[in-house]
Amino acid sequence: MEKTLVIGSCTVDIVIPTPRLPSTTDSINSGVHHYALGGCAYNVSQMQRLLSVPYLHGVTIGSGIYGDFVKKELKEKGIPVFRTSKEPHGACICLVEESGERSFIAYHGIEYKFDRAWFKTIDLKQFSSVYLCGLELEEDTGEEIVLFLEENNFKNIYFAPGPRLLTIKKSFVDRIFALKPIIHLNDQELVSYTKDSDLKRAMRTLQAMTGNDVIVTMGKDGAMIAHGDETIYEESRESEVVDSIGAGDCHLGTYIAFRNMGKERREALKKANLFASEVVRHEGPTLTRDDVERLLLSD
Repeated sequence: MEKTLVIGSCTVDIVIPTPRLPSTTDSINSGVHHYALGGCAYNVSQMQRLLSVPYLHGVTIGSGIYGDFVKKELKEKGIPVFRTSKEPHGACICLVEESGERSFIAYHGIEYKFDRAWFKTIDLKQFSSVYLCGLELEEDTGEEIVLFLEENNFKNIYFAPGPRLLTIKKSFVDRIFALKPIIHLNDQELVSYTKDSDLKRAMRTLQAMTGNDVIVTMGKDGAMIAHGDETIYEESRESEVVDSIGAGDCHLGTYIAFRNMGKERREALKKANLFASEVVRHEGPTLTRDDVERLLLSD
């Protein structure tokens, strides 16, 4: 089975349910705060773990109360720590409104930093795929990630830049696009980047820039893949949205896992839609093993 290298953070999500976002000098009462492991890369890596697909999450765990929390949680889950540092670890405050929409206030610590020297003792030929998101590219070590990708020949580069596609250095984006990544975005992010509200046409525009597949999620309206001259569409399962944190990460993590199992694009997309529709039904950015087993049996 193919193996994925996941590049990116494992942070602490401090989830705060709120009736609405506060305004300046405002005072509102929130629901019960919930602490959980999070970060786009961690969420993606967890779908590999829950689906028993081999992976390595190359992240540094720092110091302080947030670093201690992450180490404790990883130990309880039986997940080895890739490396540690005395530098402070960060956290993300996730404000979740009654509609399920979320807004973030993030403090980036050492978990967002990257050094390609960390992998000198690792046989990178064992990894057919690599995942990265946009946040780490904005850090002062973003150049290290781009150089790492350029220096190693991965079969598939899965790039989920999110809304950061508009703010990452253009030179970084151009260099990554030259490596022919598989792009994963939601419909709003795609339209914002291409300035084209026709999704299929916008996907083709982006596909022409990268020379590879473009995956676009549309929430309750399903998801599409632009692959060659073909557009693959799969509908979503109807869900009551409680918390949309991690839905996109779950979607891509599931897609990568099923592709690494050897599944065709349509089947992987169908599974990705199914699993993402489940993660929004409860608090937190990831599913449990029981969730996964139930979904696999029901589909």
